[in-house]
Amino acid sequence: MKQIRTANEQDIEKVSAFLGQAEVSSEGVGSIIDHFILLEDAEQKILATLGIERIEQDGLLRSLVISPGVDQTNLLTLFKSAISLAKHKELNRLFLATNKQASIQFFAMLGFEQVEVDELPGHIESSNHISQLLKKADPMFMVSQIEK
Repeated sequence: MKQIRTANEQDIEKVSAFLGQAEVSSEGVGSIIDHFILLEDAEQKILATLGIERIEQDGLLRSLVISPGVDQTNLLTLFKSAISLAKHKELNRLFLATNKQASIQFFAMLGFEQVEVDELPGHIESSNHISQLLKKADPMFMVSQIEK
């Protein structure tokens, strides 16, 4: 049986290793581990991660890594859990970047709207994660207001 939960300090090494296997940067994971949602199997093996990097009163979704075999229902639950976590952490908005046109509809179903790079607030655009993305890709950005 699969389980979704918020990560804690005991998960830092496990999450970093999982991200590393997918060649996704684990830089800074230790300082935001309680902003990560994990999907695990019955043996507590990580099947998927989704992190929120807090930037002022907003959040930036990052470190989405999904193992083969994770279905759309689990993925939907992972994102809904991240949105609940953002609400619990009293964030105002969640931002995300994607380079997959096909994922736009999925994110729109979760309440995200597409925004242009020049519409991003300065603190999001100048974040390390977004700066690196803009150097090597042409990502699309989306935002969702977190309902209080």
